[in-house]
Amino acid sequence: MSAPPPRDSAVSEILGALLLIAVISLAVSIVGVTILSNVETSQVPAVSLLITNQSQNISVMHTGGDPLLAGSYRIIVNDVDQTASFIPDPGITVFKAGTVLHSDGQFLPPGQGPRTVVVISRGADGKEVVLIQKFFS
Repeated sequence: MSAPPPRDSAVSEILGALLLIAVISLAVSIVGVTILSNVETSQVPAVSLLITNQSQNISVMHTGGDPLLAGSYRIIVNDVDQTASFIPDPGITVFKAGTVLHSDGQFLPPGQGPRTVVVISRGADGKEVVLIQKFFS
């Protein structure tokens, strides 16, 4: 009497099922990562600005790029928001190419000029981005 032939068919079915489960798991993982990693980002304006200071007279000039809507930007001088001190009023002025904002520096202590001037843009989502920062000595 001879021995029955070995039964290898069950092993190949199990390997096929495991391989199918692995491929499906990988596909679901890739789709999940793609969907969940879709992060909303705010648009940063592409703008060129020039900041000057002459005897406490601070000027911020828009030299080109995207216009900044009224109220969507702030001007920080020596770590204090001095936006309202600039003329024309940044709260109602669209800051576009060729526009110059001036301040006479009355908010600065006598004889002391600005140490830093920063222009910050606030996006529609509330996030703020520094557009330019100028240090004075």
